[in-house]
Amino acid sequence: MRKRTIMNKFLMNTVRILFFPIVLLIVNAKVKKYKPKNKNFIVIANHSDGMDPIYITCSLKRYIRFVAGDHVVLNPWVKFFFVTLLGWIVKGRDNPASVLVNDMKRSAEEGVPTGLFAEGTITPNGETGFFSPRTGQLVKDLGVALITYRIKGGFFHTPRWGTGLRRGPIRGKVVREYSVEELQNMTVEEINEAIKRDIYVNAFDEQRKRPKIYKGKNLAEHIERILYICPHCEKVGTMHSKGNYLTCDCGYQVEFGRDGFFHPSRKELVFDNVLDWDKWQKPLWKQMVLDAGENDLIYEEKNQIVYTLIKRKKVVLSEDAILRLYKNRFEIELNSKQTIEMPVEKLKLVLNVSVESVMFIDSEHFLYVKGTNPHAAAKYVAAWRYLIGKDYK
Repeated sequence: MRKRTIMNKFLMNTVRILFFPIVLLIVNAKVKKYKPKNKNFIVIANHSDGMDPIYITCSLKRYIRFVAGDHVVLNPWVKFFFVTLLGWIVKGRDNPASVLVNDMKRSAEEGVPTGLFAEGTITPNGETGFFSPRTGQLVKDLGVALITYRIKGGFFHTPRWGTGLRRGPIRGKVVREYSVEELQNMTVEEINEAIKRDIYVNAFDEQRKRPKIYKGKNLAEHIERILYICPHCEKVGTMHSKGNYLTCDCGYQVEFGRDGFFHPSRKELVFDNVLDWDKWQKPLWKQMVLDAGENDLIYEEKNQIVYTLIKRKKVVLSEDAILRLYKNRFEIELNSKQTIEMPVEKLKLVLNVSVESVMFIDSEHFLYVKGTNPHAAAKYVAAWRYLIGKDYK
């Protein structure tokens, strides 16, 4: 085993033993201990909140190299801790999938298990989301056992769109362990189905069955990061949150309760939860985008920060830009003299790197756009996918 791996393992086990139990106690998380039957494995889990690696590590009591997106380690101190000290594997957005596979294979050869959050991002609406169908092939290619892990409660405790922690229970446990022999006898599709079944969580279904209370302040604040169309007037970008309330310019208002559900305020309640509201707004947004004229301005967002990476260093291009969406292009007005145009068909990737940040990549640009006010960056990713003939889940 290489010296660096030995150091990573020592540091991770030290942190796990000394500090992680304190974290579990503070956030009211209980995890079921599990001793893996196989020496080497990949553990795949749903992504409920930012502390998911802690829950998994405490359950399995093993040094695990987790896979993190490169946007997670943009901060040099974060990168030093997770990559240099703990040895996490970084998934580059512009790298081919083979690079990630090779990194995980090297980890397996060193006898170090890897951890992967199949969705690639924390759930924004409480339901385990889409993951790449290549995941099953990745599991086969690694040639190690597979452990599936399910986390419940994280969405209500630390919603991706919210601010601050809420006091309420989190639970994590291994669902199943698949041996190398079992995986060899399964097709890629069967492995994907097994992963999908094992890690699936619908937070609101769970909450209806076994209600829990998640206490906190300003429970609704910044929820417009995920909910961008009013169900009463059907306008985009007119929702504003404050305290426990989400209000539209049209007067529609709901209260976000400690049970994680919406409650009526001024008018009759349309949706009582984030997930149903989100599932309703997506097809409506799709229709708005596809029905627009070729050069029609569909939506624009002011007060945007735009930056790029040069030699892996963050370089800010504008702190007061305007992002515009047309049916045939995206525009980023950096200032009164400079506007970047990116035709839809030439964009290689439009991706959320956070609830308020979106990344644009084409042959000439590698841009991050982040709002200074709460807004839903996901609508731009959805629009791009709709315009190139793909769905958005």
